[in-house]
Amino acid sequence: MGGLSCTHLLTLANLKRGDVAKILELASELKQKQKRGIKHELLPGRIIALIFEKPSTRTRVSFEVGIRQLGGSSLY
Repeated sequence: MGGLSCTHLLTLANLKRGDVAKILELASELKQKQKRGIKHELLPGRIIALIFEKPSTRTRVSFEVGIRQLGGSSLY
């Protein structure tokens, strides 16, 4: 997430003033690109580990799809 003050979002307390607005702006931009079929690979060559406290197929699949759309791979 270019321009944001944290690299790992573990809690909202890690965010600085204005970061939430930047995250929402980026999300809106990526959503528009997705609708228009424009590639937006922010995670090229990256592998993301998915660790969940409770099993949830819907959540896991949603994360896997999002990671793939951003050009990354995931492990569960």
